[in-house]
Amino acid sequence: MGRYTLGERSFSIGNALLLTVFAFLCVYPFWYILILSLNEGRDASLGGIYWWPRLFTLDNYRVMLSDNTILNAFWVTVKRTVIGTFGSLLITSLVAFALSRKELPGRQPLLFVFLFVMLFSGGLIPYYIQLMHLGLINNFWVYVLPSLFSIWNMFVMKTSFQNNIPESVVESVKLDGGGYLRIYIHIVLPFSMPLFAALGLFTAVGQWNDWFTGAFFVNDIQLQPLPTYLQRMLSTIEASQMISSSQMTTMNQTRLYNPDAITPKSVRMATIMITVLPILVVYPFVQRFFVKGVLIGSVKE
Repeated sequence: MGRYTLGERSFSIGNALLLTVFAFLCVYPFWYILILSLNEGRDASLGGIYWWPRLFTLDNYRVMLSDNTILNAFWVTVKRTVIGTFGSLLITSLVAFALSRKELPGRQPLLFVFLFVMLFSGGLIPYYIQLMHLGLINNFWVYVLPSLFSIWNMFVMKTSFQNNIPESVVESVKLDGGGYLRIYIHIVLPFSMPLFAALGLFTAVGQWNDWFTGAFFVNDIQLQPLPTYLQRMLSTIEASQMISSSQMTTMNQTRLYNPDAITPKSVRMATIMITVLPILVVYPFVQRFFVKGVLIGSVKE
């Protein structure tokens, strides 16, 4: 392997510096929120905190994690993410598998209808009226049922099934007397696990971060997810309004935290961290599926 020229070395160094700066700009805001959430609020309001907490405390997290509303919103978010992700992958992959079979009657008209619906939406008001007639307003299933089928993911899966599942394998299963359900379970699923992992992560992130549905279609605070609670808190002038007076009194009596050490801003920072960290932890476990899962089916041999 020959030596690098001066121009190649200069490009590599410049590229590394540029990517380092870009990575820092992406990571630092998250780090800044973390250190503010771990610092006493009144001390943080004085400024001068940039790299690490000056007066370390966990009181901000104690306030949030002792609030039953926060815990309930967290479990609502977990349930909708798990049910919605697995349900969406199942329904979408079944439709994609059916449309990937050329012998399906009316296949081309169905593909046109799906494409048309994906490009042109009916609007928010008709969507709200439809949810109301279905009884999904103020209902937990409003988070799950409308998102069970993704047209975009269906097209990605359909292309993958057509390009990466050998037709000879499918025909051999048919000759053995196996039906389409057996083909789906024993052939499609094993061949498509990287694809399911990548699309499943994107679906889970969308479910976890969705605040819009809880804000506009759910009025019961016991059914609102954590992102909706966070959005309400960030749009409220005083974050302390989100914590009941009885909760504050109980915590004062038990001395769980120093009330002079927290501020609305520090409580907001802790809430943001509680919202972001769980889904962020999932990324390293499925990172290896990203490239293979997204690009699978894009090139046909």
